[in-house]
Amino acid sequence: MKIAFTSCMNHKPGQSQAVWNRIAGHQPDYLFLLGDQIYMDYFPHLGEPAHWSDAVFKQTMAGKYAAQWAVPGFSELFDDMLARRNNGGGVYGTWDDHDFAWNNARGCEVSATKKDISRALFAQYMQIDPPGAGLFYSVPLHHAGQRIGKAIFLDTRWYSELPGDQSTLLGAEQLAFLEAELQGEDGFVLICAGMPIRATGNGWMRYRDDYARFRALIQGRKTIFLSGDIHENAFLPPAGETKMFEVISSGAFVTKYQLVGRRENFAILEYSPASTDIRHFDKDGLEHHNVIDNASFEHQELK
Repeated sequence: MKIAFTSCMNHKPGQSQAVWNRIAGHQPDYLFLLGDQIYMDYFPHLGEPAHWSDAVFKQTMAGKYAAQWAVPGFSELFDDMLARRNNGGGVYGTWDDHDFAWNNARGCEVSATKKDISRALFAQYMQIDPPGAGLFYSVPLHHAGQRIGKAIFLDTRWYSELPGDQSTLLGAEQLAFLEAELQGEDGFVLICAGMPIRATGNGWMRYRDDYARFRALIQGRKTIFLSGDIHENAFLPPAGETKMFEVISSGAFVTKYQLVGRRENFAILEYSPASTDIRHFDKDGLEHHNVIDNASFEHQELK
């Protein structure tokens, strides 16, 4: 089983996105898009969508989705992955701040009408429509024609409040969903979200109580957490009492520092019964290579 994953593409007219052809060359079974599939705002216009009318917000967001989904290479890869759903593969994903609403937007700061607009457009273009509010759901994972586990997609935007020890990040409904998804699952587990946990100062640890509840649910479980957001690739081994690797791939088509620093970042996770191979790529080729032993859940860094 081979999963390609990445995040963060700020479409710009007239600029090609070579990263999608590079991903397609690896012939993945799955494609996971982990947030910021579009950018409702970008420096120096951060936060402006908060002041738009609902009509302008909807028109702008729809236009950005249409532009990104028309990008050569991306559209072909997306359609190919979409055709593989229910046949041991597919394209799935979640959102982060820029495709949820605007830079660093939390659910408590976004009106119900704008949240409904962004959810409807995400569902339309990603062709994913989980039941209920927010964007949390799971999909089975298959290797060699057999179910081996699941990928659980979480939403770190819809329910979120301003950071604080007792503030909500995931919320009670989503935590209950995660608990139910993990009960009785003894296979390979990926947890995916737009917001990283430890790889950024804006991560989950700013929400002490919700993060503690999350850690309690994964206590002792071999888990790999996939995310994006930071315009960098990262691989973080388990810390503290968890057995969870945090793996980030971010920067499919953005610049790191305004006019310089084109990323073309993506990652390939390749599962076999013995090990999980994770390779990070940037515009220059292979950037990092780590292998996790599935039995011991220890890793070896090859590059």
